[in-house]
Amino acid sequence: MNVKSVFACALLSMAVCLAGCASPYAPPKADAIAKLMQPAEGKAVIYLFRNEPPSAPWPIRVTLDGKTMGKTGAQTYFRWEVGNGQHIVVSYAERWSELMIDAEPGRIYYVWQDIHMGFFQPTSELKLVDRDTAEINLRSCYLLQSES
Repeated sequence: MNVKSVFACALLSMAVCLAGCASPYAPPKADAIAKLMQPAEGKAVIYLFRNEPPSAPWPIRVTLDGKTMGKTGAQTYFRWEVGNGQHIVVSYAERWSELMIDAEPGRIYYVWQDIHMGFFQPTSELKLVDRDTAEINLRSCYLLQSES
């Protein structure tokens, strides 16, 4: 084998291993419905998205109200329907981030999980963003299945 073939095989193997670390993808139909960004009757909706390019493959664990929801990967998102009141989203990395949302029924909240490289591993920052920003970024993301 030549050097290019060895390098290509190593990159492919690394990508396959890292892709398996994030939560599993939801079915394509669920992804298409979630991207309509419709409110849920009597509930609030929280979208958490991470739109880093494929060169940022680190899986980052996310919790909602203390329950592990799964791990995000590059260009992925979660959609959660929640009840009225305060909810806490936490993103765990070298420097983890916490965001409190005071949810109101019929409203939709968009949370951007901004990932940066820390000293040895990534850091995370959660930010509320507007619908237009979320809509543009969700186009290239895939819906994940929550663990809880």
